Amino acid sequence: MPIGPRRVIPASCSLHGGPAGFTNVVMRKRGGGIELDPHVTACCVITFDEDAATAVRDTITEWLG
Repeated sequence: MPIGPRRVIPASCSLHGGPAGFTNVVMRKRGGGIELDPHVTACCVITFDEDAATAVRDTITEWLG
């Protein structure tokens, strides 16, 4: 499956703690979906198909106004 654009987003890990912005999240477009790689270790990769990614986008837009 082809890998598309990639972004690294600074975040914080509520479970493991650490300073704000210390935990990077890698976000990639892969095929027709979106892939999130918390902690940038590939040990837990979350994949959204197009419909789920759209729902996430809409929810974030609603919450942030």
